[in-house]
Amino acid sequence: MRTFVFKKKIMTVIILVLFAISTSLYAYAYFENNQNYGFVIETGEFEVIAHISFSEIEIDINSEYYDAENQEVIVDAYNTQAVNYIGKLKVDIVINPNIAARARIKLLDEWELTRTYLVLNEEEPVDPLVQTVYHTAQSSLFHPFSLLKVGPNYSPIYDNNGYAYITEVLNKNEETIIHLIDGGDSYPTKENEIYSETCYVYLRFSIDIVQANRFAELWALNTDFFD
Repeated sequence: MRTFVFKKKIMTVIILVLFAISTSLYAYAYFENNQNYGFVIETGEFEVIAHISFSEIEIDINSEYYDAENQEVIVDAYNTQAVNYIGKLKVDIVINPNIAARARIKLLDEWELTRTYLVLNEEEPVDPLVQTVYHTAQSSLFHPFSLLKVGPNYSPIYDNNGYAYITEVLNKNEETIIHLIDGGDSYPTKENEIYSETCYVYLRFSIDIVQANRFAELWALNTDFFD
């Protein structure tokens, strides 16, 4: 679906990662491109790598399928032949904490349908019609209210605010791989003598990681939330 290492400076790229390391200390950071593919960030306590690919070919911030200004991955949701077609998308998150931790993820996918009318009268052109597409709840194979499919063994606990809580504790100095997205279904578009339609997904997501024994306080959850 785009390996980068951070020290102290803040750079702009795709994914916002929010870390809670101490009582009320949060660190915001973005990713920077390096010679290898993926997105990597280090904050001392946690290291997170996001691998985004289409057809197993990873992309980076220089990809035409990444909008640097809006920090979004652009996914084609209608043309099966497109390089960035939704069915070819894969997102894996790799976390290697230096302390036991817990993680939650918020998927932010905006679906945009554009209807372009044929020019029947050059003196009175019709502007394209752009609208946001909303989805009903699908099966457990999909992310909530989305046509993006969850990856293998991805079965978090969802809350009403759009967060997906990883049920397992992330063990100290052990690599955890979260298969976040594994393809998706296209959105049906129309094409006739009057107009043609396209549909794209603008994808972002945030990752929030906290010290394992402080999740209830920092996330305002009950202590038995994961039981």
